[in-house]
Amino acid sequence: MLSKVQTVTKALTVEIWHDVICPICPIGISRFRKALDQFAGRQRVEVVYRSYRLMPGVAPHSVDEHIAHKFGPGQKAAPILAQVSQVAAQEGITYDLENTLAGDTLDAHRLLHLARAEGKQEALVERFHRGYFSEHAHLFDRDTLLRLAVEAGLDEPSVADLLDGDRFTADVEADQAEAHARGIRSVPHFLIDDRVSVSGGQSPTEFLAALNSA
Repeated sequence: MLSKVQTVTKALTVEIWHDVICPICPIGISRFRKALDQFAGRQRVEVVYRSYRLMPGVAPHSVDEHIAHKFGPGQKAAPILAQVSQVAAQEGITYDLENTLAGDTLDAHRLLHLARAEGKQEALVERFHRGYFSEHAHLFDRDTLLRLAVEAGLDEPSVADLLDGDRFTADVEADQAEAHARGIRSVPHFLIDDRVSVSGGQSPTEFLAALNSA
C-alpha cells in the first residue's frame, strides 16, 4: 500500500528547452498548459525552463535578414511571419513580429536562471514572450531586460547586478550542452519525468497523452 501512495504523490518534473525568441515556443507552451489543466496530477507537476540559444554568439540583426540568410536571399519575411502569427492567434496569442530583432539571447536566459532561483521563472518567461512577440521589446538591450524582469517581479538591484556580470552563464551553457547530449536540435522540446519527450507545438491531446504515460 505504501508504494502505491508514493507513486500517486510523486512529483513529476517537466523540463522545457526553449529560446525566448523562438516563435513556436509560446505556441507549444500554450498547448502544453492546456493539456496540464486537464491532467489529473497537475498539482504534482513542476515545470522547469531550460536554456537553448538558437543563435549563440550572433549579434542582434533584423528578422528579415535572418530569414533571408536561412532560406535564401529571395525569401521574404512577411509571409513566414504572417503564417506563424496566424497559428499563434489560434492560441489566443498576439504576434507583431515586423521589424523585430534576432540574435544571441544569453542575457535573457541568465535572467531566467535567476528567476528560477527566486520562484518567478514562469512569470519572466511570459513577460519576455509578451514583450518580444507583441510589444517589439528589444531583448538584446540591457535596460529593456532590466525593465521586463522587474515587471515580472524580480528585484531591480539583483537584476542589474546580474546583467553587469556573468552570473549563470555557465548554467545557460550547461543547459545547451545537455540538450545536445540528449539529441535535442530544435525547440520547444519537452522532457517529462526524464523519459518521455515531446518536440514542437504538438496538440494538447498529444501533450496530455505524454503526461499520462509518464
